[in-house]
Amino acid sequence: MIKMISQIQTLLPWYNPGVELHQIRDRKKLAAYFRQDLPLHAYSLGDLDDFYWPKTTFYGEILGKEISRVTLLYHGEGLPVLLALGPEGFFGDDYYHSLSPLLPDPFYAHFSPGLEKYFLEDYQIDDHGEHYKMDLVEPGDFGKTSSRSPFRLNANHLPELQKLFHQSYPENAFDPRMLSTGRYYGYQFGGELVSVAGVHVYSSRYRVAALGNITTHPDHRNRGFARLVTAHLCRDLVGEVDTIGLNVKADNAPAIHLYQSLGFKIAAKYGEFSLKKRFLPLNFLEKG
Repeated sequence: MIKMISQIQTLLPWYNPGVELHQIRDRKKLAAYFRQDLPLHAYSLGDLDDFYWPKTTFYGEILGKEISRVTLLYHGEGLPVLLALGPEGFFGDDYYHSLSPLLPDPFYAHFSPGLEKYFLEDYQIDDHGEHYKMDLVEPGDFGKTSSRSPFRLNANHLPELQKLFHQSYPENAFDPRMLSTGRYYGYQFGGELVSVAGVHVYSSRYRVAALGNITTHPDHRNRGFARLVTAHLCRDLVGEVDTIGLNVKADNAPAIHLYQSLGFKIAAKYGEFSLKKRFLPLNFLEKG
């Protein structure tokens, strides 16, 4: 096999055999891999939970008895989402050539900085901007937020929750199943749901949570409601999980300030992208 690859490379210098990727379903080994950098991999670790597991596909290398360079493809609401996260230069051209044939078309992606360059020739890419991964490292003042009380949302609140998202956060990625986690809190003003904080991922088994779907109605912003519900959610999670993370767009200064005031710190940068296969090579399009 090695001799054959060598002959192909002699005839076709551009040929890249990539690496051998395996679909990995050993949750114990995957958990050990993701725990090496919990702030970076909080979402992937949580997705090992039975609640999310059927929607996941993990691809990775196997080096000896250990796994290396793992990516997650999550099939949830909307486009499939690829999580390819690691230190700069961690995923290279060799990994890309093995992974690309396994991917759906189109898909959404979370890439560590620079990874998108390997996809440019074969994919049309829409850049959704730089994002931060934040990690709760200094919790402690959640009780100082307000005497007002948020309430726990359940399936009966779905219509008013969806109405709020439509009015204030139409581009959000909300899976109605998440209400069954019991980790969504809302605040009412004038009898209307005006602010909410929830999770994208929650796992008591793996003791991890990732906050998400946090929003306040435009008519009620700058009144402390977002901090109120987010602090209440964090207070609920602290002690039940070891890691609380979140994703936020780098240019969303108000949200970043809110999270920092609750004890979150920026842990890593990454980019979000939409990708669709090109039908013609990029160099052919440029010549045309």
